[in-house]
Amino acid sequence: MKFILNGCDISFIAEAPDDITLKQLIKQCDKIKPDWCACGICSLDYYDGYPKDAEVEIIIGYDSIRKVDENVSCRIDEDIK
Repeated sequence: MKFILNGCDISFIAEAPDDITLKQLIKQCDKIKPDWCACGICSLDYYDGYPKDAEVEIIIGYDSIRKVDENVSCRIDEDIK
């Protein structure tokens, strides 16, 4: 599933497996340290400006997370377990 991790001045298009649990998703998202504020999560349907086939910037797995593009304005803290 694709969704938006939303901030005040930035947002990332993320993708995670359809069957990931909320507990697993939150655990991985806690590793994201955005360069600016982080406000929440919403569907791609929430914003008209994002096409449904938008390029994914962050991939979230059951027990991993990674940036697809190093230019994404955040860092991933792999030390968080």
